[in-house]
Amino acid sequence: MQQISKTMGWLMLALNVVLLILIGTMHNMAAMWLMGLIMTLDTVTGLVAAYRPQSSQQHAHQH
Repeated sequence: MQQISKTMGWLMLALNVVLLILIGTMHNMAAMWLMGLIMTLDTVTGLVAAYRPQSSQQHAHQH
């Protein structure tokens, strides 16, 4: 579970570096598409994390 979040963090960092390169080289339309993709991925992973059941909380409620 934590490995997935670390992997996603590194992926987001890599995409943001590519975004900065695109902005620096004046590829504005590609940068806009990439920014939209980054924001969507960030939102989806945040929602998945928010709705993922926590095993420690489940055990606490069962006892």
